Amino acid sequence: MTRLNSKSMVALILVSLASWGLGGCSSGSGVASAVKPATKPITAAEFGSPTAAAGPQEVAKSPPAEAEFERPARPLRTGPFAASEGLLDVDVEPGEPALGARTPDPVGEPVFVDAKVGDVNNRAIYASAFLNDMIDRLKAKYEEMYKANPRMAKQAWRKFASEQIQQKLDGIIEDEVLRAEALNALQPEQKAGFFNWLQAVRSEVVAENRGIEAAANENLSAQNGTSLDQTMKNREQQELIKFVLQTRIYSRANVSWRDIQIAYEKNYDLFNPPPIASFRIFTVSERDTKEIEKVRAELEGGKDFDDIADEKTRSVDEKDKFLDRPYEGEYAEADLLGPKELNEEVRKLVPGRWVGPIAFRGSMYWIKLERIWKVSEDLYAAQLFLENRLAQTKNDYEKYKFVDRLKKRASYTDVDVMTARLLALAEDRVFGINGGTGSGKGGASPSAPKAR
Repeated sequence: MTRLNSKSMVALILVSLASWGLGGCSSGSGVASAVKPATKPITAAEFGSPTAAAGPQEVAKSPPAEAEFERPARPLRTGPFAASEGLLDVDVEPGEPALGARTPDPVGEPVFVDAKVGDVNNRAIYASAFLNDMIDRLKAKYEEMYKANPRMAKQAWRKFASEQIQQKLDGIIEDEVLRAEALNALQPEQKAGFFNWLQAVRSEVVAENRGIEAAANENLSAQNGTSLDQTMKNREQQELIKFVLQTRIYSRANVSWRDIQIAYEKNYDLFNPPPIASFRIFTVSERDTKEIEKVRAELEGGKDFDDIADEKTRSVDEKDKFLDRPYEGEYAEADLLGPKELNEEVRKLVPGRWVGPIAFRGSMYWIKLERIWKVSEDLYAAQLFLENRLAQTKNDYEKYKFVDRLKKRASYTDVDVMTARLLALAEDRVFGINGGTGSGKGGASPSAPKAR
């Protein structure tokens, strides 16, 4: 049996179709040549039309030029050969594609979806996650600044927001490089043990919520606004940072006794401040002779000085009822109240005693020395405080150098670039609510995608 290639098959199909359309089902060549049916010339257009296969047809009248051309509906083809017939029954109309399709109208205002503002060690930083926990604070700060000075509010707010954003970015970068360093420092068996411990902590959290993760997620979201996965991710980061700082920084900070002595000598005045005299004062106008006599009689009659002072200073805040004056040297020679008329009298007092009335600038003064107090710490008492402060100072300095080295090896987007992007998105949220123009024209940053 002879095999036909694809070109031969196509040619055979076309010849068969032509014979069916023009000559009918002839049983022999003799009959076909003996009887010549009436024919009419067929143009190329008619040959390609669907009606050409049925033999001679009446020529249809041309429709008016202004009427639309309606294509005749084809019969629905079914059966096993419908697909193969459809391959050949295709209409092609040459011409340019229709490009004038109307763009769908938006159903609402553009809605911000999210924007990636940078990376830290190939971990993306997204605007929504970054701004969500600080945008309310930024809005409140802008409202406060707007009330204080509407004209300068935006400029002052931008400076404040930029500092807040950059501070948070620095913290994120620091935490990430420390986390990565801790993971690199762990041995394989330590790493396995650490993650097993984290899984045990997660199981405990779920167990505390009736063993249902959905309930744990709900409770954590209500408490601190995070999911169970995010809580465990934060716990992992905290423990890794604590581990690397303890092993690389804190365990190496040693404070000697000589360091404590030097610190005490440098801060001697801090631990040995000058003594403070605390006075209670009230006055009566010099013209009010009746009130002056009344106060004099009450004090001579044994009425407590503080009770009278309370009556005379009812409008004074509690924190302002006492006048504290530090002094140098001996109390009897110190400059306590300034004016000579008052100072000479109060130098004679001892704690708990009072003097008055003293005439000065149109008023009569009554003054009581409430107490003299002196706070002083020797080296022995101050050593624990000094040791802790010196250790903290050393730790902070060593941590700064350690993190700086890690940052130089890390890969992250420039902080100024990320700050500018986040500030533009924060402006769009804050100023848009307050009727401002945001980052130029009230829209988000060009890099921020919009959704309709």
